[in-house]
Order: sequence, then C-alpha cells, then structure tokens
Amino acid sequence: MTSMEQLQRLTDYSVDMDAENIMDVRTEKIDPIVSSAYRYVFRFDSAAYLDKNTMLLFKCKAKDGTVSADNVRLNCFNGGLGAIKDIELQIGDFQVQKIHNVNEWSTLNHLYSLTPEVQNKKLTPYIQNCLKFDVRNSQGTADSENVGTIQTDNTKSGINYGQADDRTGAAVNNFKITNDADGNQLIGIPLGMLLPMLNTRDLPLFLFTAYKIHLTIEFNPNSSEFCNKIGAPSATLACADGDVLFDKVNLLVDYLVFPSKVQESVREKTQSQGGYAMDFINVENIQKVIPSATANVQQSNEMRINVVNQEVHYVQMTKQFSTYADNNNKITLGQRCDSVSIEEYQVNVNGIDMYNFGFIFNPVEQYNQLNYVLGRDLQTIAPFYVADINIESSAISPPDNGILGKYKPFGLDLRNGEPVIRGGGRVIGEYPIRWIYRRTPHNNVQSTGADPYQIGQQDTHGLNVNFFVGATRIVNVRALPSGGMSVAVSDL
Repeated sequence: MTSMEQLQRLTDYSVDMDAENIMDVRTEKIDPIVSSAYRYVFRFDSAAYLDKNTMLLFKCKAKDGTVSADNVRLNCFNGGLGAIKDIELQIGDFQVQKIHNVNEWSTLNHLYSLTPEVQNKKLTPYIQNCLKFDVRNSQGTADSENVGTIQTDNTKSGINYGQADDRTGAAVNNFKITNDADGNQLIGIPLGMLLPMLNTRDLPLFLFTAYKIHLTIEFNPNSSEFCNKIGAPSATLACADGDVLFDKVNLLVDYLVFPSKVQESVREKTQSQGGYAMDFINVENIQKVIPSATANVQQSNEMRINVVNQEVHYVQMTKQFSTYADNNNKITLGQRCDSVSIEEYQVNVNGIDMYNFGFIFNPVEQYNQLNYVLGRDLQTIAPFYVADINIESSAISPPDNGILGKYKPFGLDLRNGEPVIRGGGRVIGEYPIRWIYRRTPHNNVQSTGADPYQIGQQDTHGLNVNFFVGATRIVNVRALPSGGMSVAVSDL
C-alpha cells in the first residue's frame, strides 16, 4: 500500500455498513407471559444478544388506603432491590442460573461495593435508595449524651427517623407508596445486578432458537423486610407483611443485533467438535441456622458447605438475628447483616485451614478478607460494620439510631490469580467446605452514671445464615445432525 493509499484510508470517514463493529440496539418493553401477586415469568426473543442493561421495571403499591395513609416508603438502605427475592434464567428445561435471596447477594456485590456517591447519585433514581450519614450536633435534653455521634442525615437520606428515643418528628423524604400504582415511582433494576452470568458477557440468545428462554422474577411477600411505615411514635417503623403489592411489572429489554456474518461466525463454532461453550460464575445460596447463645460464653459452630467436585471462586456469608424485631432495625429492616460483639471464623478447604495463623477475629482483617472477594472495598462507615463495644468506632453510634452493627458480611476468596473463569478458582474435592464460626455475645450493655443509656444491644439470639458460593458453570451448545442445537449445563 502506497503512502497516498494509506492517507486516503485514514481520512475516509464513510461508514461501512458491513463492518463487524456495526451493532444495532433494539429496545423492547415486554410483559410477563405468566403473572401472580409475587411471581412473574418473561420470555425472550431468540434473535440477538441479551444486554446486561436490560431493566426490570415495577411499581410498589399499598394494598389499600389505610396502609398508604401511614406513610409507606421503601427502606433507604437498598430501596427496591430489597423487594426481589429470587431470580431464575431457564433455557428449555435447563436451569441456567437461579439465585435465592438475590437481594442480599446483589446488595453486597453491586450496591455497597460502590462508592456512596454512586450509590446515592447514580443508583438512587433506579432503585430508590438513599442512605447518608452525618454527625449529630444537637439533641434533646434526654439524649444530650449523644451529641457528636454518627446518625442518618435527616435532610438528605430517604427517611428522617426523628429522635432516637421515640421518633417524634419522624418524616419522609422519598416517594410515598400509595394504593394508586399509576402515581407511584417507577423502580428499575438492571439485570446485570441480579444475574452474575450477564456480568461477564452478553448472552447469545440466537443460539437457542430451538428452546424457549424464560426469566422468572419472584418478589418478597414479606414487605416488613424492605418497607418502612411511619406512624405513631410507638410504631416499629416497618410495614406489616402483605402491606405492599407490585404492579406495572415488565422488562425493558436491550437486544444487541450484530451483522449477520458476526452472529454466523458464532453459530459456526457450534459446528466444531467441542461446540460453543460459555463459562460464567454461578451463585448458589446455602442456608444454615445457628442456635441462640449464652451471654459472655463463647459459642462454636461448624457449618458444612456441600459444593464437592466444583470449582469455587468465593464464599460470602451474611447473617441475621432470628428473633430480633425492634426499632433498632428501622433503617435496614430485613436487609441487614447483623454484627455480633465478638465473632471470628476459620475455613477448612480440602482438609487445609485457609488461615494458617488461626481464626480471623480482628474486624480489620475480616473487612480485608471480604474486600479480596469483592475486588474493591466494602463501602460502609465503621459503626455500620462493627458492633463490638470494645472498639471506639462502635461507641460513636448508639444502638437505637439503627446504624450500629447492621452490615457486617464475611468473605473467603478462593481465586488463584488467573484472569479467567474456568481454571481461575479452586476445585473442591470429596469433602465439603467447613466454615467454623465462633462468637462471644453479650446482653444489653448500659452506661453507668445517673442517666444511663444503651451502648450495646443484646446479640445472644439465634442467627439465620446465608452462604453465597460463586462457582464455575458452563453452558455448552452443540449442533445436531438434524440441523438443530443441543444445550448442556454443567458445573466444573
């Protein structure tokens, strides 16, 4: 090629419509093919790629006028994300991905791993969360000791919870949930926040023309776990279960349509001996229960995570007190992950303790281990993470403000440093992962003096534990002699 030809090529600004980098985005709003009060099933068109920015849209609706009159609001911790209980993607009869308690997993991996600015400026218009903090600079006479402590920002957060003691003056700043869905705020959640499969690739739906592709969304019927209700000062600040329903549920789908020769090249791979393989991180939810404990006595619990013969990338642990229903949960409600005054853990994988220096007991190290899993820092303030009254950061936020120790997940990173999915984790042998959790809880702790106040809440209650295990999953697509395609889903 001569210099002049090179120059002409560089300065040719005409569009080549046959170029492989030309892509069309087709956006469609689709309604569910099956629906009930809390379960909605959608069917995708199998003609293009499915983009991760495809949006789940819905509105919350109060069941009647009596409920809406009590000032119902989405919690400001994770907003509408807390309403999504389960999600399932199915290709034909194959369950490609299903995550139970996906609200908890997504809150950790896609919300509180982002900076507060992104949480409150970018995501708030979508999921209607808004949680900001400030330092208390004035207070009533009865609570004058709390001046200088960290609390929710009553001006900028979604809900002003009023005084710490009786919630006098409680108000709302975000959108009211009425019994008229048309007038309520629309909530949008990108599918990439709910389906890990879409985090690593766009899904080639056109390979599955012989199969029906379904997405199932299940909402949480227990509205007390994700919605506040501001009423009289004696109210719990949580809705009753069944107070909130769902309406206007649909998908705003982004189909990515590439030139035919691009999609044909992918189809051609299915003609090869190995076919076309898609690997991704599948997330499995495993639930455990820890019984109640005795105050100031160490309790040890071994929980087995049965993921034998799978390649595991990480394990995350969230936990909630099973019988802890008081107004100290007013901010996070059932979306919280409770911290215990003194807690530690060790994990045994393939017969080897992962921490050769002993149990992970220091909150700083626990925080650090979780960050290895997330790939970035967990974005919470210190009192939100730590509830140990022996730690100074815990002492600057009294329990009754709803902040102290309300979000403390644990994590174990099993990746080997390889920048791939298949081959990037650790293969678990014939024995389950053993997660050993120890805690030394206490009863309510009061300050001393003429006017004592609560500085530590009781944490002897039983715990409901959720493990989220990220493991390699492979979808293989092969061409059949008849001209169709076969699909196989397997765990590595």
